[in-house]
Amino acid sequence: MSEELSRWYRGRLVMGPFRPLEVGEFEDLEREIGLSLPSSYRSFLEAASGGSLPYSVRVPACEPEPFQGFDDLYQLGRDDNGEYGWGTLVGEYRRSRDGWLAKEVPLAGLLPIARNGGSDTLFLDLNQATHGQLHAFVQGIPHLGYLAKGVFTEVADDFDAYLDRLVIDPDLAEDTWADVADRDSTDPWRRTVEEWLDKELPGWRAESWAVA
Repeated sequence: MSEELSRWYRGRLVMGPFRPLEVGEFEDLEREIGLSLPSSYRSFLEAASGGSLPYSVRVPACEPEPFQGFDDLYQLGRDDNGEYGWGTLVGEYRRSRDGWLAKEVPLAGLLPIARNGGSDTLFLDLNQATHGQLHAFVQGIPHLGYLAKGVFTEVADDFDAYLDRLVIDPDLAEDTWADVADRDSTDPWRRTVEEWLDKELPGWRAESWAVA
């Protein structure tokens, strides 16, 4: 794994650690799924495989919780144990076919590429007619104020469009700043968080949680 804290890609912060790409990993993945990856997603993996995207995307079909995050990115290739384990694209592809997702989502031609802490899942569509589109399955929670039942819905036309639609959840911004606020101003991670907030939330320094 790379020791880099973060990388910027198309104006979005991707948090590390990152793993180096090995020869043949794209070919191994495409051979496994029997379908080709769109160029926009392939370019992203070449720039920042592994890591996480600390953002949310608006998904109108998920009212009353329209903003959903899929920050935990699956990595290309094998894990640190040399296996296609949890969090690898091949491993998650295989696991989805035999697990609970198969009962909720029409998985033909879909590659799971990310999830969140609640196991809501982001998919890349590799079917010919809809090649490159992104879809999400968001689980329902039977309580007032939450999405009542699970939803499977389109999120973006392609991976670049998905990146363009990302926003910072205010609660995540507050929590992330709270984790670094007491660090020295020269601390690399604090400086990374400040750069992220300065770019994505202009005026954040005037928020009550930032000046407390």
